[in-house]
Amino acid sequence: MISLQEILALEDIDQKIQYLKKGRKTELPDRRKLWEDWNPDLHEIMTDKKKYPDRKVLKEEAKKIFDEKAGKTYEVDAKYETEEVNRITIPLEQDIVNIQTAFTVGTEPSMDCTPSDDNEKGLLAALKSVLQKNKIKYQNKRVVRSWLSEQEVAEYWYVTDDDSFWTKFWAKVKTAFGGKTKPTKKLRSVLWSPFRGDKLYPFFDDYGDLVAISREFKKKDLDDTEISVFMTVTKDSVYQWELNKTWSTPEGKSFKHGFPKLPVLYAYRPETYCHKIKTFRVRLEKLLSSYADCIDYHFFPILQLVGDVEGFTGKKKDRIVKLMGKGAGASYLTWDQVPTTIELELKTLFEKAYSMTNTPQISFESLKGSGNALSGVAFDYVFLSTHLQVENHAEVIGDFMQRRVNFLVSALGTINPYEFDKASQTIDIDVDIVPYRLDNIADKVTTAVTAVDGQIWSRREGIMFAGNADRIEEELKEIEEEQAAMNNKIGEKEQKIAS
Repeated sequence: MISLQEILALEDIDQKIQYLKKGRKTELPDRRKLWEDWNPDLHEIMTDKKKYPDRKVLKEEAKKIFDEKAGKTYEVDAKYETEEVNRITIPLEQDIVNIQTAFTVGTEPSMDCTPSDDNEKGLLAALKSVLQKNKIKYQNKRVVRSWLSEQEVAEYWYVTDDDSFWTKFWAKVKTAFGGKTKPTKKLRSVLWSPFRGDKLYPFFDDYGDLVAISREFKKKDLDDTEISVFMTVTKDSVYQWELNKTWSTPEGKSFKHGFPKLPVLYAYRPETYCHKIKTFRVRLEKLLSSYADCIDYHFFPILQLVGDVEGFTGKKKDRIVKLMGKGAGASYLTWDQVPTTIELELKTLFEKAYSMTNTPQISFESLKGSGNALSGVAFDYVFLSTHLQVENHAEVIGDFMQRRVNFLVSALGTINPYEFDKASQTIDIDVDIVPYRLDNIADKVTTAVTAVDGQIWSRREGIMFAGNADRIEEELKEIEEEQAAMNNKIGEKEQKIAS
């Protein structure tokens, strides 16, 4: 197999791009089909008029007309009008993916780190600031949602000139660094995925490591002409070519990004998360639409009269029909079993769609009887299957988050080598996916106090478990100060009693 360096050294840009595309070892997602499944307006119940045709309604029956002048009888064809049928869509894929996303990263992934010196403390604070300024807690949801529904997603990091990012942060930590040099670069990120108009071509080496990733997309120039762009990012450079009749390299579009690692994080899955329940959704939409048509036609009861009509009595609003003959009578046409069977199938399909994806049906009706019971351990038991599924997601998403932190640590060391370089090589940060759960603060505090008093946990571990991990050092210091003040007061009281 030709190496990445050999491909980039080729002079023929078109041949170079073809080789870079062949570096992808997985099938390129079909963006159109994925979007049709994701967008309810594009479901086949709405778009396939051959499979789900509109109804032809008879407006006038065929009849014969005699033309006296011509002395002939003409046949007039029946007249029909097209009537739209009910087309009901269900955003089932969106609901399931959104619930799975919320359970996976609704609680921010935890970062377990014990800094060994002030430099590592400062680097950890800088990392948290970068994540906060880039709104990563929201971007995490976009990443997981894209991965579940679009099969793949990439996160590209780059630097911009902006020292305002460091102004407030530097005032807090410059004493730890000695205040040598304040950085002037800010880290930013952007997502690439099929729904965002991107075709991604990851390039793996013979060992299965991602060494480059390419992105093909379209943009419009100043005269509104659409141009194809092919962009390749390696561990040291960014290359970009544009197709305007022929491929060319725009000035300033290829450059050294300056990072020690590949600034692109990539996640892929072989099929969408809801691929296996698509047939359920198609059947549900067909059932609901057909059932709605039946209701439209049979909502008002139909009176069936049997026998010979002998006459009418009474006024119009209370008219009585006299029926004579054997079996004469009147009855309303009713449905005895059809609505029940449809209801059973609808309920079964909905339950199977959610159970097969380990997704809870979270609604007011399903939770209104639980009260405060679904908290703490009880919540974990009820949603155990969903939490187990989150653990499966963590095989890819957890690795994605860990690689992001590893990259940002090295990137911060590159941006400000005087202060962060050494710490970036020694700091150890572990990232874990934390499934969403309802926290019972009272239970957590009681558990923490019991474990600390029983000398099972340290005071630091108890504070972390109680959910105050961001202020561990401050809390420990304040507790020690309060404990010292309390001991002083007790000592003063004992001295007064003794005197």
